Amino acid sequence: MKNLQKTVIASSLLLVTTGAMAEDTSPVSANVAFTNDYVWRGWSQTAEDPALQGGFDYAHPGGFYLGVWGSNVDFAEDTASLGINFDEGAQLEVDVYGGYKFKAGSLDMDVGALHYAYPGAAGSLDYDWTEVYAGVGVGGFGAKLWYTNDYTGTSEDNAYYLEANYGMELGQGFGLGLHVGRSDGDFFDGGLEQTDYSVSVSKTFGGVGFKLSLMDTDTDAEIKSGPFANDGRIVLTVSKSM
Repeated sequence: MKNLQKTVIASSLLLVTTGAMAEDTSPVSANVAFTNDYVWRGWSQTAEDPALQGGFDYAHPGGFYLGVWGSNVDFAEDTASLGINFDEGAQLEVDVYGGYKFKAGSLDMDVGALHYAYPGAAGSLDYDWTEVYAGVGVGGFGAKLWYTNDYTGTSEDNAYYLEANYGMELGQGFGLGLHVGRSDGDFFDGGLEQTDYSVSVSKTFGGVGFKLSLMDTDTDAEIKSGPFANDGRIVLTVSKSM
């Protein structure tokens, strides 16, 4: 683990959640979020600034699902020193995804694909890209593998992300969440590989969820501030389903 910098984030984060829009039986749900730092796989996507996020999901009783989700992003600073072509150009991220969830004995299975789009970014940056994924869960444990043969940017290299998660009740309505993920593949060769992890405690009050997360990464390419910052931090999350 890199040296942990305990940065307490003062502004609140509205966690992306799903909930029925009209009735509990509705297959359509919506989510909205406000975050003081959009952190994705250990990297800040907003240069440690706030983001407004939200989306819609459709879940068929047979297990098929579709969704769309969006957030503002900030890749403004030149990070060429890291070998990554992330210049100014993207201000919005829109994710479109679909998949199928099913049971295999006692296991909960999930397979699908997700497309990342960055409307308004210069085409020469080639930000848009697509991943496929497969996940398995049992009890409070879950694991998922994400893979792409053309990671974002102009490199056209493959990359994968392997994550494991665990959740449990602590009593009195409190919950504990543990996460670890690994970013690797050809795109990350040369010291850019990264492991991210987090520990979180959550609690719901009057239909509003609160989540406090301690996040950090273990990487040879530490970025302490600005776009893609990946040092240790404490993140507060406030959520409300609709």
